[in-house]
Parts: sequence; structure tokens; C-alpha cells
Amino acid sequence: MATTIKMPQLGESVTEGTIERWLVKEGDTVAQYDPLFEVVTDKVNAEVPAEVAGTVTKILVPDGETVAVGTPVAEIDADGAGASDVASEALAEPTPPQTPEAAAPEAAAPEAAAPEAEEAAAPEPELEMEAAPASPPQTAPDPAPDPTPGPTEVAAASDGGAARMTPAVRRLVREHGIDVAQITGSGAAGRVTREDVLAFVAGDASAAGSPAASTQPEGTATAAEAVAPSSTEAPPPAAATSVPSPASPAVPTPVPAPTAGDTEIPLSQMRKGIARKMTQVKQTVPHAYTVVEVDMTSVVRWREANNMAFKAREGASLSYVAVVVKAVTETLRKHPTLNSQFAEDRIILKQAMNVGIAVAVDNGLIVPVIHNADQLSISGVNARIRDISSRAHAGRLRLDELQGGTFTVNNTGWFGSVVSMPIVNAPEVAILSMEAIVKRPRVLEIEGEDVIAVRHMMNMTCSFDHRVLDGAQVGFFLADVRTFLEEWDAATPVG
Repeated sequence: MATTIKMPQLGESVTEGTIERWLVKEGDTVAQYDPLFEVVTDKVNAEVPAEVAGTVTKILVPDGETVAVGTPVAEIDADGAGASDVASEALAEPTPPQTPEAAAPEAAAPEAAAPEAEEAAAPEPELEMEAAPASPPQTAPDPAPDPTPGPTEVAAASDGGAARMTPAVRRLVREHGIDVAQITGSGAAGRVTREDVLAFVAGDASAAGSPAASTQPEGTATAAEAVAPSSTEAPPPAAATSVPSPASPAVPTPVPAPTAGDTEIPLSQMRKGIARKMTQVKQTVPHAYTVVEVDMTSVVRWREANNMAFKAREGASLSYVAVVVKAVTETLRKHPTLNSQFAEDRIILKQAMNVGIAVAVDNGLIVPVIHNADQLSISGVNARIRDISSRAHAGRLRLDELQGGTFTVNNTGWFGSVVSMPIVNAPEVAILSMEAIVKRPRVLEIEGEDVIAVRHMMNMTCSFDHRVLDGAQVGFFLADVRTFLEEWDAATPVG
């Protein structure tokens, strides 16, 4: 019996996906949960597994094509009869000459067995805010997947260890037009990593020595910075139902033609999705904002007293984000309207507290969700944050980790931000942005006298949907979060 494989919905607001490449070809036998193809959406890159075991009889959508969620993309014969049918058809009919489009899945097939050790070992994002690290290096967004394999890909497919690259590395190789056979891979089993490619490109640029070669990297970096995702953006909105994008204006604003020295960078699939949905949510959700100042001195001292032992036990530092998430979940119990969703004619108060954590990745922003965050200890929240952040950077998030969010926490303070205005992650109705913790003078009343003391201060911004919430409701919520943090008990257990 044939089973139809459809384009899955990788996120609540995702309406389409692009098949970056097939990991199987017609006639292949797959086991249940074996990866079939890689899909790219505005939120995440993911491998789609086989729903059933059997033989792949038809591939209905080629590499590089974007289709709507629910579109049939392949068929699997679960009875195994399809294998003989395919074989008999191959014997009965002459093999037509392959077009580049038809050859694409076969050219990519040797890469299907590549291990994902490099992605799993991607560096974890820095979540501490007291010492804001430098922003991660930004690269230009990747062009839309090309269904026709270039000579670099073909060379890579026949080069053993060099062919074992992640999709992001393959795109980087294709973007720079590099012969991957010239690169010595430093990854597992000779695998070519992103750092190998960038080092090779940098070496070529320095070796060239010509004026053109020396100015090109600077122009590229400038263009990359121009389109780099702003960390004050909110995560891509999650809509309860699929809402078509707003119609384009009849007469779009003319864009000046590129001049000498300008660089044009095609939008990646993720960036296109973010642009479309951010526009949609800003046009449909009336935003309002409230900012409060929080004295984090008690929290800072508590962390300093516990961080060394925690790091020795857990192998990771204790994050301020976990503390704020804990404060938020405890406070949401008293303010359930902020843990709700807008559904056109009604407001749905959510029972679960599923906190989304905005994570900036190289090509955009995604919001993995910590389900039932209120049931976790600070140590548990800390571990979940590091886990989903690491796997978000490696492109290894699961479908369920991108769905079901009820409230979002955005940490813009890690790069030094003091005030931001994030976009609400609709259909949620509020998002809290925690800014940098900085030392500032503050007037305190001690034994009836006003004294000036140096304190660890942090701003918190709450963006909210004014259709559901008013300023007073959000103000009372933020006041309670502030009190929870300022009165932090030094004996609070980490675990």
C-alpha cells in the first residue's frame, strides 16, 4: 500500500517549505524514521523522516522547489511491492538522458549518509549578560537553493571525506565557487567544516594581493552587516491559523539601481519568511511598550556565590536568563492574561506555561520553546536553554520544540542593549526583553537616610498586543517580576 509523504508544518505559522535536497532516490528502501529530505523554512532547517518503512516509488517535488504545507512530495510503498515495479519499469523502458534537474537527487545521494557530528558540536551561544561577548560573525544570507548541482557539488560528491559536509557548508562552498577538493577537512573523518571554507577563502584573498581582491571582502562584510538580523527583532510570529500575506502595494516604492561598488545579496528562505511575517504582525497587531528598571544586585550576588559550584557540577555557567524565566513563570500565575493567545473573536487563556527563548542564528532568528517551564527548577531551565540554543545553532531542533509557545523571553542584553522594542510573537500577546545588567548609581533609603550606592541595574521591556492587554495590566505584571527579582533570596536553591 502506497503512503503519501506530505510537506510537514515545521512551526505553527509556517505555511510553506523548500526542499533543499533529497536524501533518497526512487527505488531506495527506507526504514521508518529514516531521513528522506532536508527542508528549509523561515524558522528552521530540518530533516524530514519517513513515516513508514518501505520503498520510495515516487519523488513528486524536486530539489530546490518551494511548496505549501500539506503538499504531497513523495510516495512510499509500505508493502515493498514498489521496488519490483520500479525495477521492471527500468528494464522495460529505455533510460532517457538525464537533465540536470533529474540528476540533482542522485548527485546528492552520496551525501545522505554524512554524519552530523559537526552540527551537534556547534558552539553554544553565550547567555550571560554581565560580560557581553562580541557579536557572532555574520555571513551573507544564502541564496535560494538551486536545483541544478554545480561542478563544485559534483566534485564534492566524488571526493570521499570532502563530500561529507552540512547543507550550510555546501552553500558556502557554492557561494564562493570553491573546488572543495582543494580544502583539507578538519572535521571528523576528514569532513570539511565552515571554518575550513572560511580559512580557505581568507587565504585566497590574502594571496591575491590585488586592489580588487583586497576591497571585495570589505564590501561583502559591509553588505552582510546591512542585512544581519537585528537582535531587537522579535521572533517570527506564530499564527493560530494560516493567514495570507498582505497584498503588495499596487505601485511599490522604486529602488535605485545598484551602482559601482554595491553588492546585491539574495534573501535566504528564512529571511524571506521573517520579512513577510514581521510585516504581517506589525500591520495586524497594535503594539504598545512598557519599560521598567530592575535592581539585579541580589541576583548577581546569588549567582556569584553559586556559579562556581554549579559549573563544576553541571559543566556550564548559571545563566541570568534562567533566573528571569523563573521569575516570569512564577509571576504569570497571578497575571494569566499575559499567558494567552488572541484568536480574533476570543482570548484563550493557556493552561501550560510554554516559554519561547529567542535565539539569533547566522541567517535569522528562531524561537524554540521550553514546554512547561514553570515545572522546572532553575537548574532545569538553565539546562534546557543551553540545549535548545545549541541545537538551534546546529539546525537540529525537533518539530515539537518550535510549537506551542505561550510567552516569549528575549535576551538582547548579551550584546549590551539597554532598551529594545521586540515584536510580539503572535498569536502570543506579550514578549519580555531583558537588557544588559550594568552598574549604575542608585539612591537608596537606609535607616531613613538617602544614600547613593552602586547597584547592578537592568531594564526590562514588555511589548504587548493592545487588543488584549492594556498598560495597567502589563505594568502590574512587570512590577511583580521586578519585586520577585529585587527580593531574590540568597538561599534560593539552584536545583
